[in-house]
Amino acid sequence: MRASLRGMHVSGAERLIRQEDIPAVLCQLLKRPKEHDFLKITLERVESWEYAKALPLSSYSFKSVYEAREFALSKLKDSGIPYDIARKAMEILARGPNPEGGNMRGAMLIDIENGDRLEPDPTRGVRTVRMDWESREEMRKLLLERGFTERTLDALAVASKNVYCGVMAELCWSDDPNYLTGYVASKKLGYVRITPLKEQGDPVGGRVYFIHGQKLTEIVQCLEGKALLLRG
Repeated sequence: MRASLRGMHVSGAERLIRQEDIPAVLCQLLKRPKEHDFLKITLERVESWEYAKALPLSSYSFKSVYEAREFALSKLKDSGIPYDIARKAMEILARGPNPEGGNMRGAMLIDIENGDRLEPDPTRGVRTVRMDWESREEMRKLLLERGFTERTLDALAVASKNVYCGVMAELCWSDDPNYLTGYVASKKLGYVRITPLKEQGDPVGGRVYFIHGQKLTEIVQCLEGKALLLRG
């Protein structure tokens, strides 16, 4: 599902479900965007899928956006991303990843060797699709009991598939003006939840995937083509 308002992306979601669950999940997706003037839901049959273990989760809070972003940069460096490339990517994300202005539907792809952007369409980005939880309700209850939200459920699924597909590290914060939490994710560190990664009222957000440029084709094919069910 993707939704926009006045030409700007405002909401997206991805589910991998059994056929009998289609009516209920369609209703959930229709209600997800708070405000929109365009909404599109695409339904596709998946013939095969694989299983993977979700990333471990940790959470950190800071007094300011500056402190939170510096911490995020340190975690990216710990994940093998050169500091100058990570900072450049963060600056692009902060001002709006779409070269035409504002947010993108998908993620930026950054080559960790030289910092170049690699996404085939820089106004669209690359989307991570075809993933969900093997036992979604069980994982949702577990996260809620530990003080997290359903946003964490979906973000953890995306980050876990990204790492499975060969993304070295990911930096993300929401384009929701009222949601200030984001994360860094990598195979080495897991899913590291960080707040606040932006100021209250800031409508700019998105994702950055740091990759080895020579693996671009296989990574994009995995992100957009392979179906994956995650186990907590």
